[in-house]
Amino acid sequence: MNKQMIHDLVGIGIGPFNLGLAALAKNFPNLNTKFFDRNASFNWHPGLLMPETRLQVPFFADLVTPADPTSRFTYMNFLKTKGRFFRFGIQENNFITRFEYNEYCQWVISQLPNLHFGFTCEAIHFNSQKDCYDLYFRGADGHSYLFHGKKIVIGVGTVPSMPECVADCDHDLVFHSSNYLFKKEMLSGQKHILIVGSGQSAAEIFYDLLQHTSNSSSVIESISWFTRAEYIFPMDGSKFAFELTSPDYIDYFYNLPDTIKQKLQSAQNRLYKGVNKELIDAIYQRLYLNALHDSRLKVNIQTNTEFDQIRVENQSKINLLFYHLTKEQFCEYPADMAIFATGYKNVIPEFLNPVRALIQWKEDGNYDANKNYSVDANDSVFVQNADLQSHGFNSADLGMGPLRNAAILNTIFGNEQFTFEKNVTFQHF
Repeated sequence: MNKQMIHDLVGIGIGPFNLGLAALAKNFPNLNTKFFDRNASFNWHPGLLMPETRLQVPFFADLVTPADPTSRFTYMNFLKTKGRFFRFGIQENNFITRFEYNEYCQWVISQLPNLHFGFTCEAIHFNSQKDCYDLYFRGADGHSYLFHGKKIVIGVGTVPSMPECVADCDHDLVFHSSNYLFKKEMLSGQKHILIVGSGQSAAEIFYDLLQHTSNSSSVIESISWFTRAEYIFPMDGSKFAFELTSPDYIDYFYNLPDTIKQKLQSAQNRLYKGVNKELIDAIYQRLYLNALHDSRLKVNIQTNTEFDQIRVENQSKINLLFYHLTKEQFCEYPADMAIFATGYKNVIPEFLNPVRALIQWKEDGNYDANKNYSVDANDSVFVQNADLQSHGFNSADLGMGPLRNAAILNTIFGNEQFTFEKNVTFQHF
């Protein structure tokens, strides 16, 4: 690697969003790019790669297609290359499994030599003499490395979010849903499993546990699922709801006052926090069959219930305290294993500390992103999946990632290399 070269673009973090950016940038040979990730290799949410889990976006909302359908990195080209095109078409399911998506991303990575794993960014400084950023990395070999970039795209992703009292709990059987598969082997000796959360991950784990208990060797006696939601609700998959995942809606949302944005977001849970309808149907069918055949498994799905506290006695007995939002009363439940499917949160990386003065910040400490996803006055630092407050609920949507990347590349080139469809919605916002 040429460490003296000043790269046009340096990406920090190689998740689906920065990977999509690297794939789109590949079509521009005069654009010199490098991407780094602290992990040894790419593996997308490995703790949740159960065989039957699926994406909540259709296959054509892949790494590149919404921005460039002619790219060689489309999911359709991946299928053709792997000899699975016709089988995929015959099954007629637009929503691919997470396993397939992970495999697709790894296929793209294998074709991009400018991606480097095992490099942890430790600090970024602005070099006024060279008018670029100096990026300091620690390699997996323990050595220090210095690279230079005119533009930076931060795509370090989110981190698991846990209630504060749980984050301080040191117990092998109290963990975040992102570690589910790594902990699954411990299920064999547990009788009472409890899940906290209301979204897709909670539902996937609940369903997987139901499947696990169909094994006659399972000792699980009860599975409890606690959620603050009024009921287990599906993600809104109606046509007019899908119109909100569009450039038109992002433009509309971005230009609203912050106070209005906050009100809208508080009412939009069903647009991105719900559960796939197909998964809800599968769960209900399993529960119905269990009841029909007098399954010994006890199932407790408790809605309108908010987690409050956790108490662990002698590293064995786990007690969880909940507050029922409508009955307005507390209740306590024991468990052998507690799984918190409580989502993810953005964290401002420490490597930005030396250039904090160059970054635009909101009063609450989050990035103040421009419309083109830059967070500085010179359009030199961009963020991925950290624009929820500014651009709306589409921030984490895999299908909208290519459009964000197209906007970033257009800004870097200073002209419209990628065009956006306009007036695509029948609704007017």
